[in-house]
Amino acid sequence: MLSVALGWGIAGLGTASVITFYIPPGVSGPVDVEITGLNSMLGNNYTGFFGFMGHETRKPADGVVHTLADIGPGGPNAPGLIPPGAMVQFVVTQVCWDPTCTAAGPAGQVPANFLPNMFSLQFTLSSPNTGDLNPNSIQMAAQFLNGSQVTFQEQEPAVHTNSLFSIIPGINLGATPEGRYVYNGLAVTQPYDVLSISNFANPNPITGTATLQDRNGNTLATATIPAIPPNGAVGFLVIGRNPGDPLGLFPSSLVLPGDADGLFHGNLIVGMNGLTPTGMNVVLSQEFIGYSMLNLFVFHSPVP
Repeated sequence: MLSVALGWGIAGLGTASVITFYIPPGVSGPVDVEITGLNSMLGNNYTGFFGFMGHETRKPADGVVHTLADIGPGGPNAPGLIPPGAMVQFVVTQVCWDPTCTAAGPAGQVPANFLPNMFSLQFTLSSPNTGDLNPNSIQMAAQFLNGSQVTFQEQEPAVHTNSLFSIIPGINLGATPEGRYVYNGLAVTQPYDVLSISNFANPNPITGTATLQDRNGNTLATATIPAIPPNGAVGFLVIGRNPGDPLGLFPSSLVLPGDADGLFHGNLIVGMNGLTPTGMNVVLSQEFIGYSMLNLFVFHSPVP
């Protein structure tokens, strides 16, 4: 059995996530896929209603709100056994805080940097043959929408780790506040990065520190990562858009050394506290360049 954590998904506010279970034709037999957890970005801190609106991609949208009760083991919409060569795919279009999917997120419970349209998903893959399961092949696709039209799509790896440090080399950011978040039409003219962190299998909240370094490993700025509850997730813009931006990890006033292109080229190091020997965290980072989004490489290490 292989336990998998999709560290973050996005649904609503102009985005949707596509979940695909594909069983390659070369496996020895059917693989049992069972969803074991569905959480909001508040994780175990939130115990009220939480679900999502979505449907299988081969079927039209039906307006049904799903919860763990109907997609989990034994539920009417559980994936269950999937034979070799087969695929089950569904799109998550909206997270829901009540059975009608009309309520906003819980008032007063959503802190800064926690995005109300984020969700996390945990599931297991089971096969009698351990050679059928390769954790490096597990990914999630996220679509970004403009109305009903997909503007772009990118894939997310579902790799989880209990490494103390996650190093994201080769990030590119506007060096000065004046050049960041300047638009040419709908595209930002200089690259900017986003970061998400999830907390799985740790019984307590985890905290951390983010450090921006230059090419030579010199520290230029540090920021505190707020407490992330068990089974919760947090998302940031690495640098805020304006003073006091609640989504900014580093303040918009931050000035970094720039190269001839006017950009800072360096590294981002995320260090986490509170991880247990059996705990997991998922660190993902993306870079937006014009109309494109790139997944950034994350190197997991016991040392910074």
